[in-house]
Amino acid sequence: MAVVVASLAPVAPCRRPFAAAISPRQRPQRRLAQPVLAADAAAVSAAALTETQVRAETTRRIKKLGREGKPREAVAELANMAKLGIQPDTLAATALLDACARNGKMEMARSVFEELFDGLLEPDEVAFAVLLRGYGTAGERPQWNEISSTLQLMERKHGVAPTTVTFNVLLETCTKHNDEERASEIMGRMLVAGVEPDDFTLEAVRPRRSMRSLLKRNFNVTF
Repeated sequence: MAVVVASLAPVAPCRRPFAAAISPRQRPQRRLAQPVLAADAAAVSAAALTETQVRAETTRRIKKLGREGKPREAVAELANMAKLGIQPDTLAATALLDACARNGKMEMARSVFEELFDGLLEPDEVAFAVLLRGYGTAGERPQWNEISSTLQLMERKHGVAPTTVTFNVLLETCTKHNDEERASEIMGRMLVAGVEPDDFTLEAVRPRRSMRSLLKRNFNVTF
């Protein structure tokens, strides 16, 4: 899978543009003596920045590129940071996942996930929610097989129990596609797990009356 990522980042000719340039062990903060490679011409020199500041600035640029519909450039941005010997953190990796997923590039997102979260970083529920939302919105119809596989990976391999963060994404997908049967199953899982709906759950189902009614029947909520 890393080959896919490498092919999307022309500035990083190696097979693993992120991992090849960094150690799997977190390095201590230090001053950098070389400039940050940045798409933003107004970026400051890295000479006066700590590793933490470089990560934060790289994450900001990745988010901006994602909003601008430039996932390939976002991949290159993180690869540039890796070439400096700076390990990405979960925030930067999740921002890159989102840049790919929000633009419908789910194969790219999956490759990024496998490279960055397979032994390098530990994914949290937010990272999985980004993938789930992507599989729910990337095509004309939700990719439920991929959604199911992602949920199994989250719970069985990484031990992340779903909360409203996950269930709200799934209900949002069901509401968008008027899938009342799956929404009922998801709410049933919430009941079994003891997960109560929150304000974001109400917003997720608000667009469809049938979904609002279903939530009311299961949880006795009011809108």
